[in-house]
Amino acid sequence: MYQRRRETRAPQYTALDYSISISDVMSALLYVFIVILIIFSFNMKNTETDFRKEYQQAAQERERLEKINAEQEEKLEKLEAGVVELRDLAAGLKQDVDLHLAKTAQLLFQLLHDLQNDLRDRENLQVLIDPNLGILRLPDEILFPSGSAQFAAGGEEALRKLARVLERHLPCYAGAVDATVRPPFCEERQWNPGTLDAIFIEGHTDNVPLGRSNIYIDNLHLSGMRAIQTFKTLLEPNENGTLLGGLRNQKAQPVFGISGYGETRPIVDHPRPTAEKANRRIDLRFLLVNPKPPPGIPKVFDQLDHLTDTLDGLK
Repeated sequence: MYQRRRETRAPQYTALDYSISISDVMSALLYVFIVILIIFSFNMKNTETDFRKEYQQAAQERERLEKINAEQEEKLEKLEAGVVELRDLAAGLKQDVDLHLAKTAQLLFQLLHDLQNDLRDRENLQVLIDPNLGILRLPDEILFPSGSAQFAAGGEEALRKLARVLERHLPCYAGAVDATVRPPFCEERQWNPGTLDAIFIEGHTDNVPLGRSNIYIDNLHLSGMRAIQTFKTLLEPNENGTLLGGLRNQKAQPVFGISGYGETRPIVDHPRPTAEKANRRIDLRFLLVNPKPPPGIPKVFDQLDHLTDTLDGLK
């Protein structure tokens, strides 16, 4: 039997089919490229907008910082000027204080020398003075026997002489700062009301321990009693009355006071107990003040307040 041979045909690809595929791919690629380009352009525009916005913000921040810096520099300049002014005020204040100290030292020197000269010329009484320490030291006539608070012979009379001279000089320096009525016995150079602040009557002893039979506990107690005894005798009213007890300083406080140092402030130091006559003594210590504070002090404090406010503004 005749059989037909099966014919097989291989698939055939035409050129047209191939070119269509390439066109489709290219079209797709072009489309994708256009889309990417559009997206890129959009992103570039957004980026440019963000950049401009950030640039504007940076410019504003820079202007703000420059303004703050200018303000700080202005404050610093004011602070430097204030420091210079304060330095000038401090220099002026130091000069005022130095003048005040010199004036006070001169007044103390004058007062002690006037007292010494009057005691010598009017009362025939010799006393020692130490202007550097403001001390008037009483003479040998009223030194105390060892272990006693009773005056030696002639001691009370010497204290009355001292009281008379003190009454002639101390009212010129005591009282209120603005006192206007000058006592007739006060010379012009002596008239410095409100400069006398205090006079301490200081008791001292030698370094010999007290015996058990002594009525005083120890040398400190003894020195205090010597000062009290001198205080009572000096301020005791006489036939003409006394001005000393009524003297007041510029704060209306009594001028006279007492203190006792026992053996702790010897003139002649002895390592062993010695009945040293020079150490058994009474000293009058004068303290003066300036009635008016230096005028530069309030200005300095005002300037300090101003500088403090400026520093607070820099924070």
